[in-house]
Amino acid sequence: MIQEQRLALAWAILFAVILWSYLWKCLAFWKAAQRNQVGWYIIIALAPPFGVVEMLYTFWISPRVGRIDEMLP
Repeated sequence: MIQEQRLALAWAILFAVILWSYLWKCLAFWKAAQRNQVGWYIIIALAPPFGVVEMLYTFWISPRVGRIDEMLP
């Protein structure tokens, strides 16, 4: 009985991690596509899962690029 509960918990954790990674990857893809940043699109596609690169792009790179684009004539 306990082993079945552990297996169910392991599957639930695996599902949560995959969902977490997928959501961040989709958000980063969407932002990179909106800004026509093909290089970042490729980096995000090839990056390992768990959302680290995607979070960096979404919160650190993406806002900076938007400010730079607004300053250009």
